[in-house]
Amino acid sequence: MDRKKLLLVGSGGQPFREYALKAISERVDVVLVEGREITWQTPYVKGFHRLDPDDTEKLLATARAEAPDGVLTYDEALVEPTAELGRVLGVPHTDPAAVRRCKDKSALRACLAEAGLGPVRFAVAHDLEAARAAAADIGYPLVLKPRALGGSIGVVRVDDERQLIDAFAVAADASASDGTTSRIAGVLVEEYLDGPEFSADCATWQGVTVPVVVAEKSVGFAPYFEELGHIVPAAPHPGLDEALSLVADAHKAAGLDNLVTHTEFRLTGRGPRIIEINVRLGGGLIPLLGTLAQGTDLAGASADIAVGRQPRLSGDGTGVATIAMLYPSQDMRVDRVRLARDTDQYPGLDRFVTFLPAGTEVRLPPNGFLSRVGFAVVSGADREECLDRRSVVEKDVLIEGELLGAV
Repeated sequence: MDRKKLLLVGSGGQPFREYALKAISERVDVVLVEGREITWQTPYVKGFHRLDPDDTEKLLATARAEAPDGVLTYDEALVEPTAELGRVLGVPHTDPAAVRRCKDKSALRACLAEAGLGPVRFAVAHDLEAARAAAADIGYPLVLKPRALGGSIGVVRVDDERQLIDAFAVAADASASDGTTSRIAGVLVEEYLDGPEFSADCATWQGVTVPVVVAEKSVGFAPYFEELGHIVPAAPHPGLDEALSLVADAHKAAGLDNLVTHTEFRLTGRGPRIIEINVRLGGGLIPLLGTLAQGTDLAGASADIAVGRQPRLSGDGTGVATIAMLYPSQDMRVDRVRLARDTDQYPGLDRFVTFLPAGTEVRLPPNGFLSRVGFAVVSGADREECLDRRSVVEKDVLIEGELLGAV
């Protein structure tokens, strides 16, 4: 296979994205654009440019000088400028308008409703009075969320008007730990979708969308929606095939092509409903779970698609893999996260990763989101073995530190 050059915009954090950069580097020669000096990324890149990816003029000048065969990002904050960069360079890319449509959760809702694809009642509210009016029209229970933030940050269920007041403030003021806020003003107010939640990481190539990694999701800290873990592959479930067909149709309706995506959906009492389409490789190590369980390589496929090469999507694995996100039970200043025994004492434990400096304050929703102190990835020959192994690991996690008072 001929080696092609890929301009990768942003590399993400090592705990959650090193596997992806490694897989991509095995398919193409990577030239990385990053806003900080690189460390762990060095073994995987052939070239590096330190510049702010939001500086579109410098980014374009650098890209033109490198003349890559394709451009790619798996960073949620960079999907729009990367799509526009691909369009300007004339390399394989996703229509920037389609990317914007998916980045704005209300615009995607409108698109799917117009196409008759699992419509969900919704409205956009810029103040509390507008949210009250939307709630009266849609009816409780509701979900409020920022229009353009990932990781379930600021997403909250509301069961009555009393809860609406606090929930609107949470969604309107939500920000990631690095200070990132929604780039699109307003709060999305939509009907609550009942039923189990899943995700489908898909590859779309020449107009055909293929679900590659289908995962079950578990969420917690109600009325918020922190992602506690994922299991790959999802167990058979009535309505799942219909949902995956809906996902493919939604990609077409949204105008998506030449990319990998991460779509979240629920199997409700009224049929499958899409929560959102993320126009990038899935987070939470879900594609890695696909590699461990199925032998698929969605990260590598994203590189193939980006340089105009037909992706390899099939795998020959028959196992099950899961990730458990690790959270403290209460707000605390975390000094250490460890297992009760050495990691090699846990069958199927692929990796146990902690990533917070000692003394980090961790607050649970609504005072903090993505409040993880680490994660464990576990695999097994079948579902029962995998989940049993995960349970043993979770019971042995020790989070040491000092409890914090109320904010």
